[in-house]
Amino acid sequence: MTWGLFFKLITLLTKEKMIYRADFILAAFAQIISYAGDYLVIWLFIRKFNAIAGWTWPEIALLYSIGLFTYALGASFSFVQMRGLEEQVKSGTFDSLLIKPVNPYLYLVCRGFNLGYLAHIVISCTVLLWAVSSLDLEWTWARVFYLIAAIIGGAMIQAGFMSIIGSTSFVWVRTGFLFTLFFRIKEFISYPLPVFGTLIQIVLTFVIPFAFINFYPVAFLLSHETPLLPAWTMWLVPAVGPFCYWAGYRIWMLGVNKYQGAGG
Repeated sequence: MTWGLFFKLITLLTKEKMIYRADFILAAFAQIISYAGDYLVIWLFIRKFNAIAGWTWPEIALLYSIGLFTYALGASFSFVQMRGLEEQVKSGTFDSLLIKPVNPYLYLVCRGFNLGYLAHIVISCTVLLWAVSSLDLEWTWARVFYLIAAIIGGAMIQAGFMSIIGSTSFVWVRTGFLFTLFFRIKEFISYPLPVFGTLIQIVLTFVIPFAFINFYPVAFLLSHETPLLPAWTMWLVPAVGPFCYWAGYRIWMLGVNKYQGAGG
């Protein structure tokens, strides 16, 4: 698949969404209100206790915003696409992707690009910019590059894991419960990692590396301690994302090779 075809698909999908512009705007507004409620709950909780594990409200707002922002970026190219694989495998409509002269994974993620995550991006970026302006941080070009690389890496971690979940459709067909589990585990990264016990910290660092989505990069930028990793490894944090996405892609392609037609 060429970049020209990629942008052509994105353009066509955007035009399709804009046909029902009012519906799109209302849905986006509803999502913004929903996530504003999440921010409010966290703010009220911190207001009662002043800080959580030594993290203040602006710091946790930055942590949560990066988690939400990276989810929006990663999910726009993976969630709807991978969640819908279950039905495509059951009905046999997935077969139509395999006869196209393009990489099936790239075609699937581009064809299903979800413009609806724009609302997530708007509210997360707004709070992120407020949090950054509220914190006394010394910004250098190296730190700016690190933040951008960490955001891209966080998006790739989430897209990679959703791709892995999607790949199980080719074997188990039903994968809805795995997405539910994914979102339940992802709730842990709304708060600083030291809030949880050692076992959960180990799982979120070495087993399901969701802590690399936002906790480790934000802790590095804010000069907070990282309980399980030494300070020098923080420069390697953005590399976790590309690895997770590469692994997700390879596992997905392996699942395609095991696909035997309608019903899995």
